[in-house]
Amino acid sequence: MITVLLVVAIATILAVAMLRSQHLALQRAAGLFSQDQALLYTQGAEDFVRELLRQDADEDKRSGKPVDHPGEVWARPFPPFPVDGGVINARVIDLQGRFNVNRVWHDNAPDPAAIAIFQRLLKNLDLPDTLAPALTDWIDADSDPTGSDGAEDDMYSRLDTPYRVANQPLSDVSELRLIKGFTPEVMLKLRPYVCTLPATALLNINMADPVMLSALGASISARHASELSSQRPAKGYASVDEFLGQPVFNGMDSDRKAELRNQLDVSSHYFQLIADADIAGRHSMVLAMIARSDSGTLQVVARDFSQKVAAPAAGAKSSDESSKSSDPTMDNAVKAARDLL
Repeated sequence: MITVLLVVAIATILAVAMLRSQHLALQRAAGLFSQDQALLYTQGAEDFVRELLRQDADEDKRSGKPVDHPGEVWARPFPPFPVDGGVINARVIDLQGRFNVNRVWHDNAPDPAAIAIFQRLLKNLDLPDTLAPALTDWIDADSDPTGSDGAEDDMYSRLDTPYRVANQPLSDVSELRLIKGFTPEVMLKLRPYVCTLPATALLNINMADPVMLSALGASISARHASELSSQRPAKGYASVDEFLGQPVFNGMDSDRKAELRNQLDVSSHYFQLIADADIAGRHSMVLAMIARSDSGTLQVVARDFSQKVAAPAAGAKSSDESSKSSDPTMDNAVKAARDLL
């Protein structure tokens, strides 16, 4: 009898261990499946946004007016996309609505107009405008510091962890942290207003916010910039000359206007998609930079899967009603997204 009880006890222990192991394996498999599913949904969101940008390029070709503005479908806030087991949140940022830091040095020479805009942006954010020389030195090809606020290899090589300047355009905004003066506190304020694009990429005045607009001229106050933004035509400024014809620029001389005109545009070629899929508590977030050529060809030039999600995506338990909008165009876009995803 004792032997039988021992055998039953051992068999019970083994059975429980096997069931527990199987349960953990199923949980692990379910988690991996949900994670993979979330990743695929973010890729679906990327395909959807690329299609919207392609359609926008086709419409610009038909109209003969290559203008990008906040009223276009791709630029509006997307409602959450409910999917089986979760929800997808996505938004598109026009990177050319921000200051392109690589503009401070291009064609093997500093650009005084771009540097002045950057310095005014720094002042608007209550940051020292002395950061501009260090940025220029990081990009230029020489080894001569720009004034007392510049920094070249001589300064960086004497750090506790020495390194050398890039002597080339920045490839990512995070690279600014390597430059003299760009502390975490500076980056916290500056990051929403800057981007790192090819030096040929100009500022799209239709997508710039008041803080950025007020950096375009010393005489443009915060109130003037707010008026420029609020009174912007529903379909954006059709040309840079139309923008510079606004009353706030009446006191600017023709030479300054010509310099400023070379920094501005009314259309965009670089966009950033931020897509976050929440599937059964598993998150996948992607930041994708999408480049659109003049011909309308689209290419994903960079993807970043390293971003972390601090909280579950909003609307995870929402119904189909959460995807409805008072805008018929947006409703059609949401329907197309759900069909695609």
